[in-house]
Amino acid sequence: MGMESKGFHKASAGDTSAGAKALAFKIGVLLAVSNTAIGAAQPVLTRYAALRLDPMLFCEGAVIIASLCTLPLLYARNELRYLLDRQYAGRLFLMAMSGTVATSLTLIYGLRHINAIAGVILLQTEPLYSLVLATAVVGERPTGCQILATMTVLAGIGSVFWAGGGAFSPLWAALLIFVTPLFWQTAHVLGLKIMPPLTPVAITAGRFIYAAALFTPLFLVFDRHSIGELANPRLAAVLVLTGFFIYFLSALAWYGAISRLSLSWTTALVVPGVPLLSTLMAVAFLGEHPTARMVIGMLIAVGGVLMLVLGADAHRRHAAPAEAAEAIHQPLS
Repeated sequence: MGMESKGFHKASAGDTSAGAKALAFKIGVLLAVSNTAIGAAQPVLTRYAALRLDPMLFCEGAVIIASLCTLPLLYARNELRYLLDRQYAGRLFLMAMSGTVATSLTLIYGLRHINAIAGVILLQTEPLYSLVLATAVVGERPTGCQILATMTVLAGIGSVFWAGGGAFSPLWAALLIFVTPLFWQTAHVLGLKIMPPLTPVAITAGRFIYAAALFTPLFLVFDRHSIGELANPRLAAVLVLTGFFIYFLSALAWYGAISRLSLSWTTALVVPGVPLLSTLMAVAFLGEHPTARMVIGMLIAVGGVLMLVLGADAHRRHAAPAEAAEAIHQPLS
């Protein structure tokens, strides 16, 4: 009788664990899909702002708005203390410099010269940087399938570049956008090291508050005269939308997703959907129209991204050190 009771409790615990894992997976997928919808608007809004707003004003305003959105949540959850905790402050600062400061600057300056559709194609490199970090940081060798997928993504981007037509001109601006996903992925990997114990809310707040601490003095010293541009209510609205949706909500959804799912699987779920939605938005709101070569190149790149997720485990592992390899990319054989 005792053995039966023990076996029953063991089975119940297993069912509970499986149920919790299934719920975490569903919530993670929902957050990833939400991030896809929000992220698709980023190149479009940034391109719109890049042509009309001072770049530093855009960066400063967006991170200030995002920071203000995080503060009530941090206070309500009693997590403000984490921002100055020596155990986490250094990593949060590095995340802010990489995932917010660097990416804000590369995108706004890149998209001042490259249209949103071309920018979307260049941003398809994100899963590639995930693989590079896995190889460099974890020291694992990529599989043949991963190498083929990487070459496919690069072929898609290269087909647009070699076709000419100035889609990626000037080259320096295209390179700024091309490296942007590397900074995003670096911040994601840094965040995985401290999540848990930090929550997605604390991670999000740290990124934007530390970024605001850098952008604010730079803005006040070099670009404070540009504040007058916000007298235009449409431009002010774009800044608010960017800060709230593209920065705050998108980051919160992203870190909520990768706290439940593996980073590579989440990236490969999000990235293919973004270019299609972004292209539609660019056509509708910016009047941009992709060439046939751009559409073909985008589809090739998306195909490569999908190849990277084949066979990947969607669930995030929490055991170190295996988590580092698994969180960055699909398991390597």
